[in-house]
Amino acid sequence: MKGLLIYDAVGFARNSWFAKRLEQACKKQGLDLNLCVLTSETVHLPLVPDFAAVRVANPALTKKLEDAGVRTFNNYKTSFVANDKWKTYLFLKENGFRVMETEEGFSEKLPFPYVLKSVDGHGGSEVFLVKTKEEKNKLKAEYSSGRRFVSQKLCSSPGRDLRVYVLGGKVLAGAMRSSASDFRSNYSLGGTAEIVQVPQNIAFSAERIAAKLQSDFVGVDFIFDGDDAVVNEVEDVVGTRMLYALTDLDAAEEYAKYIAKNLK
Repeated sequence: MKGLLIYDAVGFARNSWFAKRLEQACKKQGLDLNLCVLTSETVHLPLVPDFAAVRVANPALTKKLEDAGVRTFNNYKTSFVANDKWKTYLFLKENGFRVMETEEGFSEKLPFPYVLKSVDGHGGSEVFLVKTKEEKNKLKAEYSSGRRFVSQKLCSSPGRDLRVYVLGGKVLAGAMRSSASDFRSNYSLGGTAEIVQVPQNIAFSAERIAAKLQSDFVGVDFIFDGDDAVVNEVEDVVGTRMLYALTDLDAAEEYAKYIAKNLK
């Protein structure tokens, strides 16, 4: 079967090793996976594949592929919800998951400090700790050109979160991320991480989220507020650096096996 491995130029530049590894792993499974790097000039895909591993945050593209009968990994629902933090919040709230109080736009109600995040940022980019009204107004003026944001109440344990990797509806691994100098705990921003046993209640929530989205391979991030684990975000194009750095798991190999199994 012929497949496309779809990245944008920025994503491929950051993840070329994983892309090549996934191509190789799929070949071992008898799948012909071909790299496709999208550019601003891309109008049509090089072929209509049997399946596509979509490693770019582009719900419209995923929808177009699905409408053409292509099996996508992840699906449109996952891409549509997970790549917009406001949609993610609404999805989690509507399905009964514990979340921090969140407002669309620049909050007029939340106490300072609170977290301000662009709806489509990734890896800790465009995430700010707003401490005063003056800081809020400065950011509001700086991002007045149509950028969409959400405001989120600050949890009681900032700088710490648990990334749960879910493959095929089951927890693959969990990594506790932390930062001693930043309220953001992202590994890509210099935070530290360690592999941990995912508590049963958190694993259940992560798997239930993946099931409701019918996701193939996602990361579900939990933050901590008091004694509670709170769902923070869902990562559609979930990175694998921590898995390779901290475990013997070969994420590409596991993903390729899963893809092959689900194409039979």
